Amino acid sequence: MANDQEPRGADHETHVAFVVNNYPPKVGGLEQHVAALAESLVERGIRTTVVTLDPGHVGTESSGPTVIRLPATRTLAGVISWPYPGTKRKLVRLLRAERVTHVSTHTRFFPMSYIGVRLARALEIPVIHTEHGSDFVSGVSPLIGLISRIVDYTLGRYILRQASLVLAISSSAQSFVQELSGRNSTLFLNAIKAGPFITSTAADADEESLVFLGRIVPGKGWECAIDTVETLHAEGRPVHLHVIGNGPDMGRLRKRVDMSPSRSRITVHGFLDSNTIAGYLRRGILINPTTLSEGFQTTLLEAIAADGAVVSTPVTAAEYLAAIGANVAVVTDGTTESFVAATRSFLVGGWPAASAQLVRNFDWSARSREYESLLSSVIR
Repeated sequence: MANDQEPRGADHETHVAFVVNNYPPKVGGLEQHVAALAESLVERGIRTTVVTLDPGHVGTESSGPTVIRLPATRTLAGVISWPYPGTKRKLVRLLRAERVTHVSTHTRFFPMSYIGVRLARALEIPVIHTEHGSDFVSGVSPLIGLISRIVDYTLGRYILRQASLVLAISSSAQSFVQELSGRNSTLFLNAIKAGPFITSTAADADEESLVFLGRIVPGKGWECAIDTVETLHAEGRPVHLHVIGNGPDMGRLRKRVDMSPSRSRITVHGFLDSNTIAGYLRRGILINPTTLSEGFQTTLLEAIAADGAVVSTPVTAAEYLAAIGANVAVVTDGTTESFVAATRSFLVGGWPAASAQLVRNFDWSARSREYESLLSSVIR
């Protein structure tokens, strides 16, 4: 295999095939990561193809990266679907004809990550796997938890061990990769398209904007965000909480807001585009009370790029950003009282503008250069 890789790298232009379960318009941190990286590689002149499952929209799109949407089973829990038999064989023919030089897979438990590893072996090309998870799946029923662990110890371990190179989007993801597979991984931090957040203007300059941004699911902490705004509003502060996101807990959230004494100071937006989100984050405070196993959350980067502040539980991104001097308060005990105190401290004392260099370091233009270098290193 190594002998076959050298002439491929020398004779053909680099052509990366992202083989993934989900891709926009599906919404999520992993989907945003893959789309932004693929688009940034195209901007750098690297030929890029995305192969994804999409039960509703089969076909090929060719603006930016080429996107090939394959038929699949119905999606389970809005996250996982399975390719039909024969998918790997079809893709081997297609990607060989397109002279793909690298395969890129993301997160160890997705069926398309397994397909991607098998594709790379059949084509005798390297596969770079990026691990976005930092722990076993949590916040699910005991049965789903058991099944997910079985998948991790079989399919997930196989993918991590067979990849030519494993990247991890946080130090906690690195530790998890080592625990699950025994492999060392390379740190490849998440990034954002910083432009819209740097140039944004505040949606309402007369309010003190608090923002909850994420999926509305158990464990994300939207209840704590509401408790925080209620306490600060009762103190007479002109705070307004903007809840941005969607998910299965949306019904519970709306009922909670309807019963809140501060319901006039809470707006539930649902899903919003990046430009609109940037306006609410501009000089606002992101409330991030998650208790889930998170990757390197881009929402925190977006808040910092918009000259905002962050109050968060000790997730990887919060601890990393706080350590390098960003406007982040880490709440170790996770209580509402501590979230209120940390938020109040920012509101009373204010915070400095974010360092321009810090923001540039987390833009996708910097991260795609890093990925291009990794592609070259694997070929060698």
